[in-house]
Amino acid sequence: MKFIGRRRELEALEREDSKKSASFVVIYGRRRIGKTRLIGEFLRGKKNAAYYLAADQEDYLQIKEFKVSLNSVLKDDYLANADFKDWSSFFLYLDKIWPKQTKIILAIDEITYIIKNNKSFTSYLQRFWDMCISKSNTTLLISGSSVSLMLNTVLSGTSPLYGRRTAEIFLQEFDVYEAKEFLGKNMTESIRIYSIIGGIPKYLELAINGYDDLIRQIFDKRSFFFREGIYLMTEEFNDISTYSNILKAISEGKNSLNDITQYCNMDSKKISAYIRILADLSFVREDVPISKKREKFRGKIYSIKDTFMDFWFKIINSNRSLIEMDMTEKLMETKKNDINSFIGRKFEKVCMQYLAKKSNYEFTHIGKEWGTAQNKKTYEIDIMAINKKNEVLFAECKWQDNIDAENILSILKEKTMLVQWKNDVRKEHYFIFAKSFRKKIISGAELIDLKLIEMLK
Repeated sequence: MKFIGRRRELEALEREDSKKSASFVVIYGRRRIGKTRLIGEFLRGKKNAAYYLAADQEDYLQIKEFKVSLNSVLKDDYLANADFKDWSSFFLYLDKIWPKQTKIILAIDEITYIIKNNKSFTSYLQRFWDMCISKSNTTLLISGSSVSLMLNTVLSGTSPLYGRRTAEIFLQEFDVYEAKEFLGKNMTESIRIYSIIGGIPKYLELAINGYDDLIRQIFDKRSFFFREGIYLMTEEFNDISTYSNILKAISEGKNSLNDITQYCNMDSKKISAYIRILADLSFVREDVPISKKREKFRGKIYSIKDTFMDFWFKIINSNRSLIEMDMTEKLMETKKNDINSFIGRKFEKVCMQYLAKKSNYEFTHIGKEWGTAQNKKTYEIDIMAINKKNEVLFAECKWQDNIDAENILSILKEKTMLVQWKNDVRKEHYFIFAKSFRKKIISGAELIDLKLIEMLK
């Protein structure tokens, strides 16, 4: 399929490869995010490029296949015929024959499979880097899908490879505009799909036939998506039970530490440690109101950051018994409102992406705002953004048609009066997002419908 996005990542790789010295690039990110495709696009047309996709197998077989990939570049008779039994002897021989002046690219994809089978591999690779590659004109590129393993064994301060990398790419999902380009659909259809499976290339590929077909897959026990949530967790955790319980609690609206602790029936300190790991691996997001300082705010709210995992727990996992009973048609009908409500909440993410692309305000912080005013009145605002010029943007997002924007603006202004952030000097801007409006223009706010969102490239 057509290669979409990743412009900055490709630029970073080309920049590293253009150096007249050695480079060591680490690429990591969750399963299905497109790491292999990115590497393939970077290697396209490159001479002297050796690519090896690791497998979950013993060292002997791993080395046997690895040296075939390498010899396509090195063309060494002994390397081709030798029977290396371990990584130490393999790298020692490579050190003897490695070209120091020739530009070579060595890409080891899914390196975490090698590390899982041999925890000493990073030490062997570190020695090979220090003794050989670092003194050559080679670009070493490694990638992995187990984010926890990459963080702990490659990037952490305790790793033998620590301090060697010259660039690091934590690959993120597509935004809604890239997802739309990938799908080839209109903005309404793209948002509906994007709000369920996020901007994960593999998922988008499976949704290429449109929203209705995706929903049918969602409720089919034979589909790719049915057990994907479990696979994603087992990729990162040996025992998924506690992590799964925390994510399940959050999906059911238990968003505070106290609520999650009670749901899981565990000590709050232990739960906090688990949540911190989930946050480090981008499963969970820890939110504070934009008007507050993160380090001082008590009462953080937790949500599932990964769009698909959020949907999987809220819709797929919670209905797994009915899905197992082949109740696809019934679920497609009875869960329509639940899915539409879920899309409505994710529409805020789309609106934030629009503001990040469109806005000239140079915002330093963007997110949600909520709180309790001095008069005990509570409020919640879909989007609040601030910058260093004391400008503040307030926005409401409605996944609905024919919205009465004047009424929404009136309610929004009432809520913003309760927000305590530089009240004496701030300059306020108001945005309202919706599928469509009764009036296209009103005084005091910018109205952004789906047509305007789609027009922005």
